[in-house]
Amino acid sequence: MKLTVTEDASVFEEIAGWIRDRDAHAEHHLALIDQAEAALAAGRRGDASSRELGERIERWRYQYLHEHAVELTWQDETLVDALDGLANRLAGRPSRPPRSTGRAIRDASLDTDSMREAIEMTDPCFPIERLIDRARSLTRRNFATAGTDETAVASSLPARHRMLVYAPLYVSNECVNYCTYCGFRYPLDIARRHLSCDEAMEQVRLLRGRGFRHVLVVGGDFPRLTTTGYYAEIIRAMVAEDVVPAVEIAPQTTQSYAALAAAGACGVTLYQETYDEGRYREYHERGPKSSYHWRLESHDRAAEGGMARLGLGVLLGLSDPRRDVPAMMRHGAYLRDRFPDRTLAFSLPRIHAAPDGFHVPFPVGDESLIRWYCALRVTFPRAELVLSTRESASLRNRLADICITQMSAGSSTAPGGYDEGEEHSGEQFPVSDHRSVAEVARWLDDNGFRAVWSLDKA
Repeated sequence: MKLTVTEDASVFEEIAGWIRDRDAHAEHHLALIDQAEAALAAGRRGDASSRELGERIERWRYQYLHEHAVELTWQDETLVDALDGLANRLAGRPSRPPRSTGRAIRDASLDTDSMREAIEMTDPCFPIERLIDRARSLTRRNFATAGTDETAVASSLPARHRMLVYAPLYVSNECVNYCTYCGFRYPLDIARRHLSCDEAMEQVRLLRGRGFRHVLVVGGDFPRLTTTGYYAEIIRAMVAEDVVPAVEIAPQTTQSYAALAAAGACGVTLYQETYDEGRYREYHERGPKSSYHWRLESHDRAAEGGMARLGLGVLLGLSDPRRDVPAMMRHGAYLRDRFPDRTLAFSLPRIHAAPDGFHVPFPVGDESLIRWYCALRVTFPRAELVLSTRESASLRNRLADICITQMSAGSSTAPGGYDEGEEHSGEQFPVSDHRSVAEVARWLDDNGFRAVWSLDKA
């Protein structure tokens, strides 16, 4: 085997024996490196065959991380970094440092002063009104618009900020994952539905009629059905209807994210659920989602694929928020430094209901939720903070006044759920804020916000 693959040649030469000791399929994988050498030597960087070879090497990298994550040595990290660089070159993408999300979320030495200050403010002993005042001031400073200020002056309302209003569109609740907390969990006996593109567009037109121009496409993880082509078809149809889509779907390859961005998707929302890798393995028993690192680096791949908006989140209740939220902050800081031209968004959904037998091990109360959202605002003054209809109307109103800049309205979490006058089952989780879209819009208007329904007006 000739290990002379550009700048990684010496790396592979040094650890070839390590690969043989640690990898049950070492000879097959070492042969992939030979093929990569031949492709790059022949100047085929970025062609179809090289991109396919790069994806195979990337799959090897994630398989290796999945198998050895608990006991990664410096040789393992050297290998996965070299494989990352090799796959990137085969794909023909610009040179970049290796993906290092896993290291970033663990390294407290990288915390900024604002991050440390924000985390200190989440202590129950810190006066919450001081934290709220700080978060509110930052929000209004960074998200105020001329229209908001003029309206406030004319009506004697307090100056507030703009609010981007969106709707989730669930297109499929088919899912092969066994996430213990999720209403789509594969073993559950629920009404399953997978919308065709035409059926999805019927839902889009209903939402468009209610004022929405920004819609988040959501689907379960069912590889045979929820393909890149399936989502791309829906996205193209939405763009043709003057609706700007984003996606909240299973992690994709860089190539797939690029295809979705080319179809018109403006961004990706993907929650790590918990950054505690041990608990993550407990909650995700089987299925593609059990691969922690594949999920963890999704935003890297999405950004490399051209997605402009990167949405992060943790599902509060799964693990100690005093570890999970700071890890998400480090993740966000890592992405901000790596992709400074992208818009970051953060969400903190809480578990209010789960399948029978699941008990929330780390319940988070309203005051703690407010503190953590405020901490995110202090750490990321210009990031979108997102709040769904999981929470009650009163709590959503309070958080909107403080720091939320993007919220859903009139939501359904079941495929086909916007059909009027019909009962729907198969939802992912129950909605707590049952106000209609018109009622939410009226509340925003009455309280001095400027509701924005389209991203190009945000």
